[in-house]
Amino acid sequence: MTRPRIAVVHEGRAESGYLCEVLGSYGQVSTFATAQELLANNSLPEMDCIFAKAEEARQILLHQANARAAYPVVSLAAEPTASEAVKAIKLGAVDYLSDHAGEAELLAALDSALRQRRTGVPDRFLHPELALEPMLDGMERELIQAALARAQGVVGGRQGAAALLGVTRTGLLYKMKRLQIYRNEAAEGQLDSGGEDELCEGQDDNFAEGSNSSTTV
Repeated sequence: MTRPRIAVVHEGRAESGYLCEVLGSYGQVSTFATAQELLANNSLPEMDCIFAKAEEARQILLHQANARAAYPVVSLAAEPTASEAVKAIKLGAVDYLSDHAGEAELLAALDSALRQRRTGVPDRFLHPELALEPMLDGMERELIQAALARAQGVVGGRQGAAALLGVTRTGLLYKMKRLQIYRNEAAEGQLDSGGEDELCEGQDDNFAEGSNSSTTV
């Protein structure tokens, strides 16, 4: 059986080496420092899947859109963000991962890419559990929890979680309520069950302006 042809487009030697090590067990890997190098060598049509640094992935996806071609691209970022994930997926990326993602994540992305290569249809259109919204919710949850932990549960103010995330205090409180994220849980590493941080029907003290929580907003 022919092994899939995989392009790794990344200027970082360590990142490129890591990706080649993981993916090389499952396919024939070719490396390129930039998207321009991949495109200039006319290597894109030969590839079954492309793993590329976010900036390079964007160039490849835009090139494909102009050329009306479609080769599965996995976008990789040093520090993934929800907003960049939206942009990548809208451009047509198969997945959006950290360039230090674990082997299981990389292989899952490769599997999705190869299925898309065969069928021409992204997995997220075939499987509801892979839809964009749940994926972004998961990323937002991680980012918000990390910011709250760094800010020790404080939402507002110059050093609060909202400032760290670059959003308004009200906007962050809304997202916390929608995703059911608790300040004390993020700050202390566990949910203060039965206390002020527990959401009940008709009660959202942990998110409201006049919260009675011991953590100051």
